[in-house]
Amino acid sequence: MADKRFNFANTGLVRAEARHVRSSARKVRLVLADIRGRSVIDARKQLLFSPRAVAKDIELVLRSAVTNAEVNHGLSPDDLVIHEAFANEGVTIKRFKPRARGRASKIRKRTAHITILLRSLSGGTVIETTVDGTTETVAPKKAGDSARSKRVAASKKADGAEVATDVAEVAEKPKAAAKPKAAAKPKAPAKPKAEPTEAAAADKPKAAAKPKAPAKPKAPAKPKAAAAEGTAEKKPAAPRKRAPKKTDTPDGEKD
Repeated sequence: MADKRFNFANTGLVRAEARHVRSSARKVRLVLADIRGRSVIDARKQLLFSPRAVAKDIELVLRSAVTNAEVNHGLSPDDLVIHEAFANEGVTIKRFKPRARGRASKIRKRTAHITILLRSLSGGTVIETTVDGTTETVAPKKAGDSARSKRVAASKKADGAEVATDVAEVAEKPKAAAKPKAAAKPKAPAKPKAEPTEAAAADKPKAAAKPKAPAKPKAPAKPKAAAAEGTAEKKPAAPRKRAPKKTDTPDGEKD
């Protein structure tokens, strides 16, 4: 939304602005100082031959301001002068770069907001050419008389008419009567279970019980095997004979 302080109806100035331009505000101010107070033609020549890179961004803002004055307010581009041009600081983008011994150093990438205000040398008068070929000086168009404002007003009027017709059509249409709900079908009574009669139970003979199989007789236990006959009793082992011990004999004697 445009600031009311720079409204054309109040000040007679045409405004254009560019935000977040990737340049520092100090560098932009150096170029704006050269074009401030110049006509649009001279300012464009100055920006065309400027060695600074930000001059291209400033030239775009100037072109936008001239277009606003020509299209929205009917001012002649040759009659415009740069009344004011200034730059404000924008957001600073922070980055880092590696340095020695594992440290980091800051990088600050500055941005700027550029604003240009134009005014007409003829006091806001506009020279128009009639059908006969003669020139005529008329008052500048007001904000409400611009082509864009007329288009906006016409579209709003059309939208309002469409809304009114839609409301009228909705009011005229009678509401459709609600359809009656279908009556619920009665549930069929549950069929009673057939109970067995006493006569039918008496007619059915009971199944005869099967006879049990006789138990098998157990086999007699096998007797343990007796010791074999004729086995002699173990005789005690005979004592071993000991060898006679060697006794000491005198020297020179033999056994």
